[in-house]
Amino acid sequence: MKQKFLGILFLTAIFIFTAYYIGLNQSSRQLELLNEKLTILEQQMNNLPNENELEEKEQQVAELETQIKTLNDKIQQLESELSRLAVEKKPTKKVFLTFDDGPSPLTKDILAILNKKNVQATFFTIGTMMEQYPEIVKQTYENGHMVLPHSYSHNYSIYSTFDMFYKDLAKVETVYEDILGFKSPTIFRFPGGSSNPSSIKFGGKQFMPSLTSDLRARGYTYIDWNVISGDATKISKKPNKMLEQVIKGSQNNNFIVALFHDIAPNKATAQLLPEIIDYYQKQDYTFRTFRDVTSEEIEEMMKRGIANKTISY
Repeated sequence: MKQKFLGILFLTAIFIFTAYYIGLNQSSRQLELLNEKLTILEQQMNNLPNENELEEKEQQVAELETQIKTLNDKIQQLESELSRLAVEKKPTKKVFLTFDDGPSPLTKDILAILNKKNVQATFFTIGTMMEQYPEIVKQTYENGHMVLPHSYSHNYSIYSTFDMFYKDLAKVETVYEDILGFKSPTIFRFPGGSSNPSSIKFGGKQFMPSLTSDLRARGYTYIDWNVISGDATKISKKPNKMLEQVIKGSQNNNFIVALFHDIAPNKATAQLLPEIIDYYQKQDYTFRTFRDVTSEEIEEMMKRGIANKTISY
């Protein structure tokens, strides 16, 4: 019995030792794995940049960010320039609607049509008519249109002498300032235009060449036209004929100064005006006035013989 007990005790001791040995081996293996991981971490730590290297890399990153921002700014500038050039390359069609010899009761009808169509125009006004209808002059300007002189008397005898012409011009400029409260611009339109035949009758062939030269020297700009409605001719009561004439004169023409007259009898002018505006809008014209005319536009008018045309006979 004693021997049997000792045998069991011996086997138990062997089992415990074996289990301990196995556990010890497993722990040893785990320690080896931990040591390997520590070695790898140490190597990674050693590979990390030091403080100076970090500062250098941060500086490089900052420089790269600055370069990227600079490049983005340049890209935006180039895109803006390309957009601007695309607009400039696209031909712009412009039309200046101009009305002579008013104001008159008809001017109110013209203003109402322009207002309804949201279009601005330029009115070359006569001094005597301005004195007669000062409120219409004020309304015209207040509605965003431009008012410019067209002589005081519209009497062709002003082409007899320089003195007569300049006295008439000074008088209309005075009336202009009295009504609108500021000095008249140095842009105006001659009665009959700069090359009218009546000037020859009163002052001779050399009068207008000399007068226009003198006016240019004084800083004045005189405006003619390159499209005429015919509302001061025998077709003035035939709106369809006038419309045909305007359309014919506007074809293949991307820069237009159109002439109309807002005198009281010209009801046909008011009648056809909406169609005229519709025509130019459908043809993609931009409506311009001498209220905000640019120096480039004046130069274009000079090239086309619309502004400051040199007169010679």
